[in-house]
Amino acid sequence: MRAGIFTTTIEDVQDIGIQDTRLFRLSFPAGTLFEFEAGQFLNIMIPTPEKTVKRSYSIASPPQWTAQGRLDLCWKRVPGGFATAYLWDLKKGDKLEIQGPLGRFTARKPLPAKIVFISTGTGIAPFRSMIHDLLDRKESLEIWNLFGNRYEEDILYKEEFENLAREHSNFKNVFTVSRPKTWAGETAYVQNLLKKYIPVSGDTHLFICGLSAMIKEVETAALDMGFRKDQIFFEKYD
Repeated sequence: MRAGIFTTTIEDVQDIGIQDTRLFRLSFPAGTLFEFEAGQFLNIMIPTPEKTVKRSYSIASPPQWTAQGRLDLCWKRVPGGFATAYLWDLKKGDKLEIQGPLGRFTARKPLPAKIVFISTGTGIAPFRSMIHDLLDRKESLEIWNLFGNRYEEDILYKEEFENLAREHSNFKNVFTVSRPKTWAGETAYVQNLLKKYIPVSGDTHLFICGLSAMIKEVETAALDMGFRKDQIFFEKYD
């Protein structure tokens, strides 16, 4: 689908965790056709007196949910950030103009035997879309979700991912927390989870999303392990 401009309505807003992260659910007017591929992003259109400012955010819901007119986003507040200051003022019932779909950060066809999603923080957004999409389409591949956060309270969609793992034997989560309080699970950085859980295979794709420094560390670890560059795909959030 070609990118277009759409006016949506804020249907729900939820604060989560302890690091100013907010989940938004948007709805479209009846009859609106918004088709996208799991993993794509959109631009938020922010009006100013001089011009319209655009900020990019990954779509955090699968394409199948747009049949009910639903689209999910999540973002972390940036202190002093122009865009998040605008977004944090939005409430249920407000209008939000978006442009999309955009981007090519999608599962490559033909699908490999295994896909490993590696993210930190709100970098989970496109992977939530991809994971639901792949499982909904009953694709016969192994799916891993290696997800890192500072604190247990900040693990976005944790219960949802755990439920998916119980329902689908081909889907596995490994959550890691770098600043644990009472957390009894993994505490290593995500690049070390890759080394621990994922053996090198020519039929595996690695998808990485988050900040540049993390992506570089994971890519370096993957190449050192023996993965090829053409098996590694990433999207930077800075």
